[in-house]
Amino acid sequence: MKSCYEKAQEQKRELVKLGLIKEFKYVLSYGGGINSSALFFYLLENNYELDLVIYADTKQDEKDNYVSIHNMKKLCKDKDIPFVIVSKGDLYEHYYSKKAVPSIMRRDCTGKFKIAEIHRYLRLTFGKKTHFLMYIGHAYDERHRVKPSKVKYSTLLYPFVDNKIVRRQHQEIIDEHNFFAVKSGCKGCPHKKKKDFVDMFINNRAEFDKWRKLEENNSAYPRVTLTGSYTLKSLADNWNNQTFLNNIKDKETTCESGYCFL
Repeated sequence: MKSCYEKAQEQKRELVKLGLIKEFKYVLSYGGGINSSALFFYLLENNYELDLVIYADTKQDEKDNYVSIHNMKKLCKDKDIPFVIVSKGDLYEHYYSKKAVPSIMRRDCTGKFKIAEIHRYLRLTFGKKTHFLMYIGHAYDERHRVKPSKVKYSTLLYPFVDNKIVRRQHQEIIDEHNFFAVKSGCKGCPHKKKKDFVDMFINNRAEFDKWRKLEENNSAYPRVTLTGSYTLKSLADNWNNQTFLNNIKDKETTCESGYCFL
């Protein structure tokens, strides 16, 4: 079976032959996490073409992710690879003003704040005669997440899936290069587990209260919540009273809607 990369090369030759595309750009979609950081090193080590690294900033990523992003930007500069940061603005402020919440039940944050902004930048910068081959850092054990691009001017490539590189190996790759990265995602990501929100409640009450305020400002509250299965208020109340906390369960989700954890 041909890999996504091999199929993309065939598509590239066909589009050039038909005169539909003048140039191609190989782009790494960077999220500041373990997967996309490992993919950066993997691409270079295995001589994949790479023209651009792009990161979409929601202004609400975890502090450690911003450390990785800063270091990756410096690394790209040293290797003479353009590193671009795009942003729709502050995710929190957007949802607060809309009286909405980025939830598992109504999840549109990745599309609005990540995918759409990356596509907008590429289209405006390089024009309609450019086709983009976008590297995505999904691991082989996440291959059920592989999907085609939703826009005709972009093709998604999954080198780790093609070459059966599992998630455990991603950490090994960044360790080999002495690069620091942790799982990426917004501070109030709806895919955080109960234990993550409990940790936030205990160790960063101001941050917890901020996301609780966003949740309760939501016009569909309490029917629609960040987690999809419980409110942050109920978590806080049960923790304070030490009652029924074990009855609060994380919502079981698939990756069909796509995570930002790259």
